Amino acid sequence: MVINMEHTQVNFLSSPALFQEKEGLYLEVRRREGRVLSDAVVKNLPEISASNPYAWEWKLRARSLNRLKRKLSKNAELRLLDLGCGNGWMANRLAENPHWKVWAVDLNQEELEQGARLFGRQNLKFVYADVLQGVLSEKHFDVIVLAAATQYFPDLEALLVTLRKLLTTRGEIHFIDAPFYKNNAEKVAAGQRSLAYYSKLGMPEMAQYYHHHCLGDAEKLGAKNLNSALKIKLLQKLKWLAPFPWLRFQIACHAERSEASEAEAFSSKF
Repeated sequence: MVINMEHTQVNFLSSPALFQEKEGLYLEVRRREGRVLSDAVVKNLPEISASNPYAWEWKLRARSLNRLKRKLSKNAELRLLDLGCGNGWMANRLAENPHWKVWAVDLNQEELEQGARLFGRQNLKFVYADVLQGVLSEKHFDVIVLAAATQYFPDLEALLVTLRKLLTTRGEIHFIDAPFYKNNAEKVAAGQRSLAYYSKLGMPEMAQYYHHHCLGDAEKLGAKNLNSALKIKLLQKLKWLAPFPWLRFQIACHAERSEASEAEAFSSKF
């Protein structure tokens, strides 16, 4: 791949000084886990050596990416936001389609700079931004994807309110490769496991930045689980696909549901 030197910089829409503590904790956790990857490895993701301790996880993420690309392939042109992009490996793969314009957004300066250095595509933009602070243009994106990133946002409803403002009229939001729990008891238990895990790593402070969400809460906010088909569940049981829901939110459906609720509330007065 030929690197376009005009597209190898990170665009800053938020101040890194506000997030240094969180980024430092996150990067140290990844180092202790063995997840900080060299340029040579990152350039080939999601393909990775079978000797890597997370090789099977990357196989699952590659399959998730391929399913997403097939899902979006009917669109000749798209403006995509890869939110929580990390080093930008997935954004780079999405930007292989020259008709798709991709923004890779995160609050991890080190990995963003690595991605910008490695993946200099003309249709790929790396952006340091706190999306919750309204620094991105409204009604700009056709598709927003969070891959293995939902758990870094504490309030699912607040996140969706913000993201829906960024979507075009027929826009969609996709949550993939992230855990959602059946009920509050499972959510609490997962929180306890996370604290124990980070404590074992010697980084218990990271638990405050790793959040857990219930599937039912997401469904109340308009989520449709695209992994609910029997065939998908079988592939998940066989560990061929990642064992998580694939949640899609459509802005058109949300608007129709809101209008229906308003009409029902109005009619109940008479």
